[in-house]
Amino acid sequence: MGSRNRYGSAQAVSRENGQMVLVSGHFDIDSLQQTMNHYRREGRISASRGNECPIVAHSGAWLSMTLPELDGWNAGALNLDGGTLIIAHAQGTSVTMLPVNIRAGGGTLMFDRGTKNGGSLLVDLKRMCDSHATLKLVFEGHEKQFAAYDPMTDMTLVGLAPASNTIEGWVALRLDGNPWHIGHHTVMEGAPLPQLRREWRANGKPHVTLSLPG
Repeated sequence: MGSRNRYGSAQAVSRENGQMVLVSGHFDIDSLQQTMNHYRREGRISASRGNECPIVAHSGAWLSMTLPELDGWNAGALNLDGGTLIIAHAQGTSVTMLPVNIRAGGGTLMFDRGTKNGGSLLVDLKRMCDSHATLKLVFEGHEKQFAAYDPMTDMTLVGLAPASNTIEGWVALRLDGNPWHIGHHTVMEGAPLPQLRREWRANGKPHVTLSLPG
């Protein structure tokens, strides 16, 4: 299926194995809804499933959403297979949980600068294969970002210290294992014990980028 969006760019979408695959173009919540409605009219998606259709973003596809739109979408996990997911901050008090599956093509997750006074986002990253292309995590407006590894749970947290409820910014991510091989203990003010922690800095750029190896 091909169309053009409000940005004037061409969109290409396909339906494969019960999933909606974003092949190329810039998508937002409106264009996703339009595509869903089109597939429902054709009988390719059951109306009883609501928005619960898995979405896969391939290389060349960009998907933009805000926090309130993610709350209302309720589509389950989003899948990155080379594509880009852009999430914009919004005022509010809600905490949004978003599962994101990383496939062989990797991709990019971008978060705008936001504030600490609005809603919060917790992203649960899952690797769907043993080897994948690099995943880039881009934090706009940050001078630095950190990741902390918790050996008790074998989990790495980005933007959130273990046993803490305070997010540094408005978004935090968690993923299994220790993909950055963090092994240096850092003493943090106010923390009872040193943390296995690594920091990245913007170095004069308008964002901090963390590259998750495959």
